[in-house]
Amino acid sequence: MTSEPILELAELAETPSEGFEGRVKRSILRRNFASDLASYAWFTPFRILLEYLGLVLSLGGHSKTEGHGDE
Repeated sequence: MTSEPILELAELAETPSEGFEGRVKRSILRRNFASDLASYAWFTPFRILLEYLGLVLSLGGHSKTEGHGDE
């Protein structure tokens, strides 16, 4: 089923005011920025914890591999 354009709605078309596109764009960017900040606030502590865990594991594993270098 293909729908045809409604001609009566074409008469209701309005041109946007000056700066409308810029306001919409800035609003979207603000929302994206807030979303990114919330994401960082949730995941940064976990990333830091994983880094420390990796550091501890690498220090513990380092002593086992001593003396097995290329000679």
